[in-house]
Amino acid sequence: MIRTLADASKEQRSLAPVQIMFTVCGFVITIVSTIIVTVYAKTRLSELQANDEQLMLLQ
Repeated sequence: MIRTLADASKEQRSLAPVQIMFTVCGFVITIVSTIIVTVYAKTRLSELQANDEQLMLLQ
């Protein structure tokens, strides 16, 4: 994605509309995936910490 934009800038030509669409879609998918993984990891970590606290209280 970055390489395509860099090549277009270097050669001083514009990207085709389809290339722009795919680049933007790829960027959005990357951001959404990062957010989903982060939220999942945070939720899972909170669950594990709660389980650890319960185990500590039982001992």
